[in-house]
Amino acid sequence: MVVLLFTMVMILFGVAFVIVTERKGLGMVQLRQGPNKVSVKGILQPVADGVKLFKKEFLFLYFSSKVLYCVGPCISFLCAYSMWVLFPASLVSHQFELGILYFLCVSSFSVYGVFLVGWVCDSRYAFLGAMRAVAQTISYEVVMSIIVFCPLLFLGSFNLSEINNSGFLGLFLMFEVLLAWIFVMLAETHRTPFDFVEGESELVAGYNVEFGGVGFAILALSEYSNIFFMSFLSGVIFVGFSSLFSFFFINELLTVIFMVIFTYFVICIRGVLPRFRYDLLMNTCWILLLPLFLSVYSLFLCIL
Repeated sequence: MVVLLFTMVMILFGVAFVIVTERKGLGMVQLRQGPNKVSVKGILQPVADGVKLFKKEFLFLYFSSKVLYCVGPCISFLCAYSMWVLFPASLVSHQFELGILYFLCVSSFSVYGVFLVGWVCDSRYAFLGAMRAVAQTISYEVVMSIIVFCPLLFLGSFNLSEINNSGFLGLFLMFEVLLAWIFVMLAETHRTPFDFVEGESELVAGYNVEFGGVGFAILALSEYSNIFFMSFLSGVIFVGFSSLFSFFFINELLTVIFMVIFTYFVICIRGVLPRFRYDLLMNTCWILLLPLFLSVYSLFLCIL
């Protein structure tokens, strides 16, 4: 229990610094300055932002329910950080035998938090952003499940610890599946070029437009925690080099290093790609990706 709590606290701090890493990384990609005033090169900017957000007054909308206004961000936060119990730490006494199924269930339930946040704002812009988020997330969850099951057919386990130590080099054996996974992951986490949930140019910051202070901080931590976890899952499923090392904590260290590198790759995508069109994104899901990977999954079943 102590190890799991320590893991979640470290991820919480890591996610806070991922936000400033994105701001500085986008600054380098776009040849401009990122945060550079707080501490050395702006490294403590997350601390300043956290203090500022948590010191703000928590305002409630006049026509909204105060209970639901608080419950929405809490659902998103709990769903985002409860998935980190799957982190394959060496000192944990128990492991989830059905970890992948647990991940799929929790990620599906997080849609309710996004919908509730957009609905309780009593704003057309927020509600429109929430509707687009729900449609996009549910659509790509179907494809994401099929893509995840493709390498699991060869791995033969739902336990992330066993998968992490299996030596399955999906990066080379299933490179096309990895590319599709990256596409679906960006859509599932609402990242550029598929950030239609926020869509600043048309939705005025999207479903969380009426949240500020603590509420906005919780929603931001939830969003970036999901990106961090999807990067971790990408490393566990598609990069199986952890089995080559048996030293103490080396497996966890390699997993974290890949997680950070992959997260920065997601950040760089935001700096170089424009926003996609929403109708094209949904057509890609239901017309292209879903039939294609149903066929690929059936082919793998026939091979095995």
